[in-house]
This record gives sequence, C-alpha cells and structure tokens, in this order.
Amino acid sequence: MNYDLMFNLSLAAIISIVVVVILYSILKNPYKFPYYTVDFDVSGRRNVVMLDEIENYLNVHGLDEFDLRKDETEEWKVKYSQKAHKSILRPLRVWQYNRTIDDEALFEFNLCRKQIRYRQRNYIKMPYEVMNTVETFDCDYDYIVGRYRELEKIGFETTTSRYRVKNQRRLMTQEMRERIKIRDNYTCQMCGKYMPDEVGLQIDHIVPVSKGGKTLESNLQVLCSVCNGRKSNKL
Repeated sequence: MNYDLMFNLSLAAIISIVVVVILYSILKNPYKFPYYTVDFDVSGRRNVVMLDEIENYLNVHGLDEFDLRKDETEEWKVKYSQKAHKSILRPLRVWQYNRTIDDEALFEFNLCRKQIRYRQRNYIKMPYEVMNTVETFDCDYDYIVGRYRELEKIGFETTTSRYRVKNQRRLMTQEMRERIKIRDNYTCQMCGKYMPDEVGLQIDHIVPVSKGGKTLESNLQVLCSVCNGRKSNKL
C-alpha cells in the first residue's frame, strides 16, 4: 500500500512538473529586443575613455550601420506589435511586448580587455585568452546622432575631447608625424626641398597653435627648418 501511495505521489509530482513546464513555455515572454553591441578591444591601453572610443568609431564608420539597425528595429517593432495584438493571449502578449521595448538602450558599447587564464591538462597548466568586459555604456539612436553632428563640425578628424584640449602640441604623436611625412612626400610645402633623409625636416601647424590651430592632419604640413623658422607663428 505504501508503494502505491509513493507511486501515486511520484506520478502526481511528475504531472505537476510537466504542467508547469508546459505553462511556462506557453506564458513566457517570446519577444527579444534586438540590441546592437559594439565591442572595443582596449587591451594594453591605459586611461581609456568610453566617449573617445565611440567617437573614434563614428569617425571611421559613420552613421550607416546605426541607421540600418534603427530601421531594422522599427521593422521588428511593427512585426511583433502586430503579432502581440493578434495573439490568443492578447493582453499578456501586448504587456510582454511593451515591457520588451528598450529604445533608450538600443546600442551597447563595451570596453574589453584580454585576460590570460589557465586550464590544467595532464598536470600541465595551459594558458588561454578570454575577453573580459570592463565597462559598458548604453544609449539610444538620438545620442549617436548627436555625437555624429558634433564630430561633423570638426571634420571627423579627431574626438571632441582632443579638439578642446588646451595644450594641442602634446597631441602630436610619432605615428601622426610619420603619416604627415609620407603624405607630403618628405617635401617642404613652402620651398619644395626634398628631405628623404629627414635632416632639417619639421612638422608645422599651418594655423599656429598660438592662434587657435589644432593638431589635426589637415592643419599639419612638412616644412624645412629654414622655412619653418621664417614662418614662425604666422598664418
């Protein structure tokens, strides 16, 4: 008799679990908002600022992919709103759909760093890399457009924070110098002297820093030391 009771209790428990699983599969939220994620690998870099990374990305890639995702999201919203309103479980589905909409966090940006971890195999520790997210920033489409318009004002040549730095000279990097040399073919832009050996070759701000000039590639040129001395801080 005890065995029969135990069997009945077990059967009842199994039936209850099956019913719960079925109900959960029917009633769970079927909608998944189409977030768009961009990861920045900042491994080995210090003092990384999220806004600078986002603006650098916009300088290179523009708005196209964000426009596309915005349009796709609007299409997704129309499609699943119609499904929710046509559902047999209409009140529940409409409520779930409305809870899923998250336009203010449509775009997610992550700063990621590589981390070395170890797994043991045959008593030997084997290293492997994983990417860890160290900072996350969410925003809507309007925020992206706002940053893009600010960058447009400065010709997409740098970030807004670098553009506003008071000490513009410290923004001159060796990589930037090399790009200007190659662009100007190691040739003085005033007298035409060719300096492939780089003797006397200098990088000049066309609009001097003292007169508001910025350290942008469009405001830099190759000059020989003589021409640069003559030009001084003149326009």
